[in-house]
Amino acid sequence: MDNSTKDRGTNSPAMQRLRRRADYTCTPEGAGEMDNFRHPVQPTFDSEEMQGSMQAILADNIGNYVVIEFLIGSNELIRKQGMLYFVGRSFITLYDEHANNFIVCDIFSVRFVYFYMPGDRPRYNYNLLPPVSGEPGMGMAPQGRRR
Repeated sequence: MDNSTKDRGTNSPAMQRLRRRADYTCTPEGAGEMDNFRHPVQPTFDSEEMQGSMQAILADNIGNYVVIEFLIGSNELIRKQGMLYFVGRSFITLYDEHANNFIVCDIFSVRFVYFYMPGDRPRYNYNLLPPVSGEPGMGMAPQGRRR
């Protein structure tokens, strides 16, 4: 895989925009930090066993806006969304521009990834969690439910 293909995601317009922020720093080796969130050097996933893997596909598309469905337990799906910021061997990181925070996710729970065209966004914010009883400011407990 040549450098232009290998670096395709990390050199996307969205990633270039983040790198121009005053609070973004990068080491010569490629590790980076933004808003006190540090990430290691981006793996290339160009070894024979990693070619065509979920990690390789995602790493090629860093900078794209995605919604990812994760399998929690044996039958519950949860969605997270944001700009695909980093792909490691066992995790991925999404950047939520609206909230200006990072979401680190388990790669082995990923079931489906939705890629959005530039400028398109989902109609719903999947990063918002439903209210949970007992958490300050999270609303009332559902009727008929006891602790």
